[in-house]
Amino acid sequence: MSLWQYPENLSRILLPGVPCSADPANNRVYLTYDDGPDPDVTPQLLEILAEFNAQATFFVLASDKPWWPELIRNISAAGHKIALHGVLHRSVLFLSNSKIEGELEKVSNKIMSTGAKALPAYRPPFGHIRPDTVNYLKQRGIHTILWSKMPGDFRRISEDRLFARAIRSLRPGDVVALHDGTTLRPAPVLQLTKRLLTEFQRRNWRSAALELPEMTPEIP
Repeated sequence: MSLWQYPENLSRILLPGVPCSADPANNRVYLTYDDGPDPDVTPQLLEILAEFNAQATFFVLASDKPWWPELIRNISAAGHKIALHGVLHRSVLFLSNSKIEGELEKVSNKIMSTGAKALPAYRPPFGHIRPDTVNYLKQRGIHTILWSKMPGDFRRISEDRLFARAIRSLRPGDVVALHDGTTLRPAPVLQLTKRLLTEFQRRNWRSAALELPEMTPEIP
């Protein structure tokens, strides 16, 4: 089984309280972006999203790089949601709950220090998280969010194959996990996002940012 298929195949068994999809009303699909922001990729991605009048959710990593605050402000100013991905891109399976909470508080505070708002939503790197951690964070107002589609744009896959992976069986309510934080150049996420949004227009769908009340732990 491919690692990026783990949440949609097993989450209802291993993590029954963790949402992978959201409200499909009004033909909404939810594009989400992990591992960023990236000073080269994210600005181009914001231009593409603006071109299609699309909204998305960015699960960001903390960074001390000088360009980071401006990119966070730009994401927020464009009307997108900013959520939590961690301080480092690492599995948290073996970290204590208090350690994870502390790291998420650090990311949230950094986001808010830029003047942006941090959505109290956490996507653990690789989708790795223990059920007790999910409950611990939820009691503290932080909601764990996974995905229902992950085409794998963090790997070198042909453009056509990547698009086919993304669009296969896609339907309103799906949460699509993409990656603006990447070392691949050109970044696959850019052309993939453009092709997806073009297809959404054809199907009369729209890309929306996540709202926590819309989330559901069940895959439709």
